[in-house]
Amino acid sequence: MHHTPQLLSTQDGWLTGETTLADSMGMPLSFGHAYMTLMICLSGHALISLNFKDQPVRPQDVLVLAEDTIALLKKRSRGFKVFFLLMPKSLASEVAYQLPNALFVFLHDHPLCVPPQQDRALLAAWLVQLREIVRTRTLYQHIMLRNQLQNFFLRIADQIPPEYQGGKTFSRKEQISWRFWERVGQQCRQHREVKFYADALNITPFYLSQLTKEFFNDSPKALIDRQVVLEIKALLSYSQLAMGQIADQLNFGDPSYLCRYFKRHTGLSLSRYRQHAQGERTPG
Repeated sequence: MHHTPQLLSTQDGWLTGETTLADSMGMPLSFGHAYMTLMICLSGHALISLNFKDQPVRPQDVLVLAEDTIALLKKRSRGFKVFFLLMPKSLASEVAYQLPNALFVFLHDHPLCVPPQQDRALLAAWLVQLREIVRTRTLYQHIMLRNQLQNFFLRIADQIPPEYQGGKTFSRKEQISWRFWERVGQQCRQHREVKFYADALNITPFYLSQLTKEFFNDSPKALIDRQVVLEIKALLSYSQLAMGQIADQLNFGDPSYLCRYFKRHTGLSLSRYRQHAQGERTPG
């Protein structure tokens, strides 16, 4: 990103600030290793090509850019400025954990969201709250940020067109991909094997891998593991279940296997993560 005088980052890997994008004219916008980028126009106006479609961007317009979105700044006014939040995969996954699939389909088709007039004051207030969360860096900052972003995206989900609520026509590849993702959300507590989902969809694991890499930019195993880790985090954060009970609920053979699995994917022990998530100050 260019011209970011109010830049803030954290050890969690997300990054926020403001930019004029003045040095990005005529070039694809680059967001480093961000898995998802949220941008809100603060002032001025611009013309940005999103996946080869020109889109005018005006104050309070919202851009939600996935890592595979092709964004090209074609024109900008002198006073053009945006707020941005760069999200790593870990944060984006936590935010998406409880969001409806229809929202992801909508944002894939419409990365530019124009808030209705009645929501513009709400958006301004939401941004003030977000800036405060970023500035204060409290013990619960990560949870507050995640909840703030979930509320933001749920507001968009409430207003997406009816055709995205189950009525949109998908290609066969898209249908299989979204059916896989729905099954993972429903059954990952009991099944972590790619073959299980491929068999349920009547396709081969190899073909499933081709589809998920095309539509989700990741392997089936990585997507399954990501969802399982989110399930573990939720149980550690919001329950007092013993590690053995969590292992039982998620179909792990024993707590030690659960611990090794979680540490391999997060770098943290179960007790260390629970201590952090629940705000405990005693050693794990």
